[in-house]
Amino acid sequence: MRWLIFLCASLAAATSVLSAGRVFTVVTYNLENLTGVDGRTVSAEYRPTRYTRTHLLTKMNNIARVMQQFEEGRGPDIILFQEFERDFHADQYVYDFDGMLRRFAGARIEDMLGVDYGAEVAKIPIEGLLLKTFSDRGLLGYRVASADDAVLPDARRYVSHLNVVFTRFPIGAVRTYPIPGAPAIVEVQVEVEGYPLYLFNNHWKTDPADHDAELLRLDAACILRSRLNEIFSVNPNADVIIGGDFNSFYDQKLRFQWDRTALQDGLRVRGDEMLLRSGFTDLYNLWYELPPRARASEVYGDTWGTFMQMIISRGLYDFRGVQYVDNSFGVGAFQDLNVTPDGKPYAWSFHGAGQGFSEHFPLFARFTVVRNNRTDEFLRLTPNAGAPRSDP
Repeated sequence: MRWLIFLCASLAAATSVLSAGRVFTVVTYNLENLTGVDGRTVSAEYRPTRYTRTHLLTKMNNIARVMQQFEEGRGPDIILFQEFERDFHADQYVYDFDGMLRRFAGARIEDMLGVDYGAEVAKIPIEGLLLKTFSDRGLLGYRVASADDAVLPDARRYVSHLNVVFTRFPIGAVRTYPIPGAPAIVEVQVEVEGYPLYLFNNHWKTDPADHDAELLRLDAACILRSRLNEIFSVNPNADVIIGGDFNSFYDQKLRFQWDRTALQDGLRVRGDEMLLRSGFTDLYNLWYELPPRARASEVYGDTWGTFMQMIISRGLYDFRGVQYVDNSFGVGAFQDLNVTPDGKPYAWSFHGAGQGFSEHFPLFARFTVVRNNRTDEFLRLTPNAGAPRSDP
């Protein structure tokens, strides 16, 4: 498969720098509607008559299997998840995930969703059940941060999904930014060996070819850009990772010839990392690390899409704090696991006990920590084959 070649190449490139210092993996993954089984859902197809606790267990096990492909089975240190269906219990956003793991330390997730299922388990937010599944499968040490938009009128009625971050790094501030017609952006500040790293998890309005939807995505991009301007005004070399499902092609402006698009005009993302060195831009889309034929994370109609994206800041190229491992970006398409025989994402199905993963492939990139404290020095780069000839 075309992207499997680049997956292997990216992993090999990342492995070659392991001796250089602390290296960690960041993944962004749309789970295709991970939903609880208490019947309180806005998704008709996930009602108990069709979606059982067995289906949920299968789905969470499959998510864990994908994450076990990273870091020799240990899992990524940072995961930006999209499409957790929100929990309808009032205590969701103040939930004690560590306490839950201690409470059920002697139980297996199979039993919690089986013979021991009851009101106590039913009240665990779905991200808590996934965390417990991870713990049982050896994916340990994660902290959880969810977007909190419950204060908005009718938020739980009209926006059914939450963006959620799993990270092994200590969490500082968590902020939520409501956006039009889509799940709120969540900002999670983590500390990586003493250095701050800003994470922004996104899931923008669906339908990339719809101009009205693009206007809502543009609103979302401007909200995010405003926050980034605040950060960069204090520290132009701040370390920022922006990920998620943007429901946009990486070349949205070129593809549709619209006057203004969310990524290129609202967020001001560019596709040439050489521009980062000159200060001409502060955001780079990692899709440009790969040749055009390898840029694919899902199928949109008859076209490969790039709705899943990972965007990084200029500060991730300097020699202070977190630094991008150049050319380590890839698509998490794992043969004999989450890829169909014709090379497409192995989407979720309710068949039998449940099968499949997601209609999206996850994306990953690797990062390291450098302590030179030089913000005036940058990684040596050569123009890559994926860079555009001209940047819109």
